Amino acid sequence: MSDETKAPDQEHQCVGGPPEIEKIVNEIFQVHDESKIKLFRYIKATSHLMSVISGQYRKDSLSSARTHLLVRLLVAQRRSGLVVAQRPENAGVSPSELSQFLRVSRNTVSSLLNGLEEQGLIERRVHPTDRRQFLISITPEGETAVLQRAPEFSGFIDSLFDVLTPDEQDTLLALLDKLIAGLLQYAEDMGIDLPAPPFPVPPDSSD
Repeated sequence: MSDETKAPDQEHQCVGGPPEIEKIVNEIFQVHDESKIKLFRYIKATSHLMSVISGQYRKDSLSSARTHLLVRLLVAQRRSGLVVAQRPENAGVSPSELSQFLRVSRNTVSSLLNGLEEQGLIERRVHPTDRRQFLISITPEGETAVLQRAPEFSGFIDSLFDVLTPDEQDTLLALLDKLIAGLLQYAEDMGIDLPAPPFPVPPDSSD
């Protein structure tokens, strides 16, 4: 059946159950605007699919989560204007900062750091003013790994949106930007203390 001959009730059925089930669920929840419920479900489904797909991309010794952590360390290094191989004692990022950035638990970050340290891609240094804390820095080998992997991952991300035309991508981006702004305001009105800015980060936490 072509797109032109689709019946109205056959459109937008990638997410959700059969129409008769959807009708019962909507009655239970007393849904007045089905389009908003569908938007909620589709955005949740999109986030979940991207999480699963990106989490399985190149699932080798340098997973997407490890790569993202290394990128964060390299960005911090370059923002400070330092050369990776030559840095002072106070250079680096704390594990708690990495935990907030990746939006995962400290235990998960610890597991990621252990793996990266075993690969020789990061190093830990005792904090110069607080001996109970560590600072994490990327090594020259880690920088090399990031600069090789990051462009590959960028191409992979590009391919996820090939189903949309450039104009459709621009429209979707503008709408999502507007929605995020509204949700941030909604969260503020509810008194929610958001843990970090809503920067898009790979949500998978595999090590």
